[in-house]
Amino acid sequence: MVRSKYLKPAAYARKIRLVVARILLKCGIPLKNTTKVDGFVVKFWATSFLEYFLRAEESYVREKVTMYWIRNYINPDDVVYDVGANVGAYSLLIGKIVQSGNGRVYAIEPESNNYSALNRNIVLNQLTDKVVAYAFAFGDSRRASKFFLSSGIVGSSLHSIDKPESDRNQFVPHHIQGVLLESMDHFVTYQGIEFPNHIKIDVDGVEKMIVYNMKGVLADKRLKTIMIEIETILSGGVIEEILSKHRFKEVMREQWGDRTIFNVLYVRS
Repeated sequence: MVRSKYLKPAAYARKIRLVVARILLKCGIPLKNTTKVDGFVVKFWATSFLEYFLRAEESYVREKVTMYWIRNYINPDDVVYDVGANVGAYSLLIGKIVQSGNGRVYAIEPESNNYSALNRNIVLNQLTDKVVAYAFAFGDSRRASKFFLSSGIVGSSLHSIDKPESDRNQFVPHHIQGVLLESMDHFVTYQGIEFPNHIKIDVDGVEKMIVYNMKGVLADKRLKTIMIEIETILSGGVIEEILSKHRFKEVMREQWGDRTIFNVLYVRS
């Protein structure tokens, strides 16, 4: 006879906790979620169940390649760009790592609700001096555009720049927000901005535009790794070719279900 996993006390208690959390958050009561990861304690002030569960807990177990990258390549003195930081799950964890050294995290998040939550979580984790949040989007050049939001829920994703289409899927926007774009090649020239040793890019379909306009950054040997989500049909091999030309070798990849979307880790060879 096979026993249900929910008969186990720990699993049952977790299920009850999540049900209660969902109810309280739906009633507008913010909750603190404290998650232990690799000896670090990462805290979130959640105002949605999406942030409370998917971001604060599931981020550290469901994205295996991303966690492998963090555990095996990020050192305390490194500078890391988290492009598409959302509410900060990975920015906060990396911030804990660099807290013992001279490193820093640049968390880039243009969506207004997520940006607010990102900053709230940075303060909660006492990482103000280690994680710096910026409310703009990396793209092709310095310009103003429209940012189409797929949802207003904190922790949501699949938003888009220039048109309401994310990862090849068109949608009716919940809200249209203004957004400023900048190329990464130009951003790194600003006074006071530190050059990245590692870059994570998770931007739901505009990754080709970002990579195509960061060739100067890619050519600099101070950049060691790139952790990127690629929609392979949208890329059409362009991202892969650019990274290969700059001597970045694919080390590991993870597919999202049966979709043509992969988390791919590239390391300079």
